[in-house]
Amino acid sequence: MMKTLLQSFDFQTNSFVVNSNHQSAHHFLLRSWKSVPILVFFLFLCFACSSEEKQTTEFAPGIIPGALAKTGSVDSLVLEGKIVSFLYELSSEDCFNEYRLVDDRTGDISDLTTIVDCRRPHDAEIYGEYVHPAIAGEPFPGRTEIERWSSIKCFEGFKDFVGSDYVLSDLEIGLIPPEREDWEIGLYRTVACYVFAPGSQLSGSMRGSGI
Repeated sequence: MMKTLLQSFDFQTNSFVVNSNHQSAHHFLLRSWKSVPILVFFLFLCFACSSEEKQTTEFAPGIIPGALAKTGSVDSLVLEGKIVSFLYELSSEDCFNEYRLVDDRTGDISDLTTIVDCRRPHDAEIYGEYVHPAIAGEPFPGRTEIERWSSIKCFEGFKDFVGSDYVLSDLEIGLIPPEREDWEIGLYRTVACYVFAPGSQLSGSMRGSGI
């Protein structure tokens, strides 16, 4: 059937001749098919380049060596983030900075904490909150016991959050335990656990970072 499309009958010579238009079209199709592998290869290169560029621009968590100066007067320090009135306002996966303000006139010192975007350099990140199992009305167990219990809970939750064993990690564990005053009035019986890198800052969330 293809031959009938590509040939016609010449009544003068009583023979079939190849139609030149169809022949040209056939050659064009052959040239087009020959260019297909080149086109596919070109598209593959474009896709590979775009994928590589995407990977390089994606944000990766890490440790920034060298901590920023966080002690000084109100005029000398640049505060970043939302100021929290109480440390208990910090919750899981909040990233925060800590500042120490010194009054130039009186020498009084006050500590200040701000919540910042985890994509920005920060001092630490909350990774867990655990409520003490003591029943309502039970007296404060003492600072030593609270810190012992808090340390155990924070250690247990470290690997699930960071993705690596504590002994192999570059991160350290910090904790914010409940205070006696808050315990006794029934206001706060929760320990907040956080990760930090001594002498450095963090960049990005440490969740699943394996750092």
